[in-house]
Amino acid sequence: MIFLIWGAVLLVSLYSFAFAVTIWKEKNKAGAIVISVLSISILILPYFTYIK
Repeated sequence: MIFLIWGAVLLVSLYSFAFAVTIWKEKNKAGAIVISVLSISILILPYFTYIK
Protein backbone atom coordinates (compact mmCIF):
# COMPACT_ATOMS: atom_id res chain seq x y z
CA MET A 1 0.00 0.00 0.00
CA ILE A 2 2.86 2.37 0.78
CA PHE A 3 4.32 1.82 -2.70
CA LEU A 4 0.99 2.68 -4.28
CA ILE A 5 0.78 5.93 -2.34
CA TRP A 6 4.35 6.94 -3.22
CA GLY A 7 3.80 5.95 -6.85
CA ALA A 8 0.77 8.23 -7.12
CA VAL A 9 2.60 11.04 -5.33
CA LEU A 10 5.57 10.68 -7.66
CA LEU A 11 3.40 10.77 -10.78
CA VAL A 12 1.56 13.90 -9.66
CA SER A 13 4.81 15.59 -8.71
CA LEU A 14 6.45 14.76 -12.04
CA TYR A 15 3.42 16.06 -13.93
CA SER A 16 3.50 19.31 -11.93
CA PHE A 17 7.22 19.74 -12.52
CA ALA A 18 6.78 19.17 -16.26
CA PHE A 19 4.05 21.82 -16.23
CA ALA A 20 6.45 24.21 -14.46
CA VAL A 21 9.02 23.63 -17.21
CA THR A 22 6.40 24.40 -19.85
CA ILE A 23 5.44 27.61 -18.08
CA TRP A 24 9.12 28.58 -17.77
CA LYS A 25 9.56 28.19 -21.53
CA GLU A 26 6.62 30.53 -22.06
CA LYS A 27 8.52 33.24 -20.13
CA ASN A 28 6.28 33.08 -17.05
CA LYS A 29 9.04 32.69 -14.51
CA ALA A 30 7.01 33.64 -11.42
CA GLY A 31 4.37 31.04 -12.23
CA ALA A 32 7.01 28.39 -12.87
CA ILE A 33 8.63 29.05 -9.49
CA VAL A 34 5.29 28.77 -7.70
CA ILE A 35 4.45 25.52 -9.48
CA SER A 36 7.92 24.17 -8.64
CA VAL A 37 7.38 24.93 -4.94
CA LEU A 38 4.00 23.23 -5.17
CA SER A 39 5.63 20.20 -6.77
CA ILE A 40 8.16 19.99 -3.95
CA SER A 41 5.42 20.29 -1.35
CA ILE A 42 3.54 17.47 -3.10
CA LEU A 43 6.56 15.28 -2.41
CA ILE A 44 7.05 16.34 1.21
CA LEU A 45 3.54 16.57 2.67
CA PRO A 46 2.39 12.94 2.21
CA TYR A 47 5.31 11.78 4.31
CA PHE A 48 4.00 13.70 7.30
CA THR A 49 0.28 13.08 6.74
CA TYR A 50 -0.03 9.47 5.55
CA ILE A 51 3.13 7.58 6.33
CA LYS A 52 4.55 8.97 9.54
